[in-house]
Amino acid sequence: MKKSVIIKLTTIIRLPDEAEQVMELHSHGTLTEKNDRRYLQYAEQQDDLEIRTTVKLQEEEAVVLRSGGLQMRLPFLLHKEQTGNLTNEQGSFMLTTKAHELSVSESRFQVRYDLSLGTDYVGEYEMEIQFTEGKG
Repeated sequence: MKKSVIIKLTTIIRLPDEAEQVMELHSHGTLTEKNDRRYLQYAEQQDDLEIRTTVKLQEEEAVVLRSGGLQMRLPFLLHKEQTGNLTNEQGSFMLTTKAHELSVSESRFQVRYDLSLGTDYVGEYEMEIQFTEGKG
């Protein structure tokens, strides 16, 4: 099953010794259900780059895959460290996530996690994606 959805993505970034940053993105996308998994897909524009994002959702885990202007794989499993990666014009980097909160519902995905780049702690991130049925 595939349906058009309206997406509201809110990201809160808490970096050491810096003011909290809040970013919001509104987009149109699709929600596909297949084999007990849900796939949320949407595109966003960052500077001159179009970045395509797929979020694979399951009850207790999720993976954010981004392609286009950058390549990124960001896996989440509640209370467990997961290894992902980021490739952009500066090179390829290992990412580590540790999710402290992760919830998936019919119309919402939320995760709060620590992010490390290589061996360096970057900060705490909170991502919430609300998706409601809309016209494609």
